[in-house]
Amino acid sequence: MKSHRNRTVMHLGFAMLLIGPVLLAQEPGAAQMMKLPASQVMTASTYDFNDTVEILTAAIEEENMMVIKEIDAQQMLKMVNKKVGGMKQLLFFHPRFMKRIIETNRLGAIEPPLKVAIMERPDGKVMVKYIKPSYLLGEYPGLEALGAELDTVVQRIASSVKK
Repeated sequence: MKSHRNRTVMHLGFAMLLIGPVLLAQEPGAAQMMKLPASQVMTASTYDFNDTVEILTAAIEEENMMVIKEIDAQQMLKMVNKKVGGMKQLLFFHPRFMKRIIETNRLGAIEPPLKVAIMERPDGKVMVKYIKPSYLLGEYPGLEALGAELDTVVQRIASSVKK
């Protein structure tokens, strides 16, 4: 039982790391103080929350990637009495890219899987956020080109929620 609780806490911490700034932006007046780092991309979806999650999942699969895990951050935040709109993370990757990482610079193997966060704002607008793979892999010599290649893939995935 203790192991399950530790994993839940770990997942909550992981979720907060990626989406914490967006939670802050939901507080009155906080949006003006927040500036997205250059390593991150956030875009608005033209669909509702559930459709956005479904479309992104399909887009990941269309890019011949695998959804490894879906994290329901909204549910986790309820555990600490924080009520938010829809909030999920999709973790995805493919072994063919991991093979390239291992063959080029195995130190970069800590970076996958890639992640996309889907967040519903209080006004109902749905935002999609991710960290650029070029940022994640760019610090590892030899992986710069793969990072740029994956930037294009993730950009296509995120663009799938625009009509």
